Amino acid sequence: MQRSRTPQRLGDILNAWVQSMGFAGPFARGIVIAKWEGMQSEQMIQHIERSWMKGDKLFVQVRSAAWRQELHHQREEWRRRLNTEVGSEAVREIVFR
Repeated sequence: MQRSRTPQRLGDILNAWVQSMGFAGPFARGIVIAKWEGMQSEQMIQHIERSWMKGDKLFVQVRSAAWRQELHHQREEWRRRLNTEVGSEAVREIVFR
């Protein structure tokens, strides 16, 4: 990261720092998980055990086969909504297990 004598926006400086330190991938995955958890209804929270990212896939472990099936049928809608929330195409696929 190069120093500048002209004023810069703090967000631009932090983004450049995140990129230069190699944190962009883990940081983006953390944002996706946080947004995903914020989108869940109270009912979903009761049936989802955990969520994690691997590359551009979001994996969601579901306690109930019936809920897993229901969420699986809605996975494209969830993916579109999540990517809209994140502001990028960070999630290519959602896998419910």
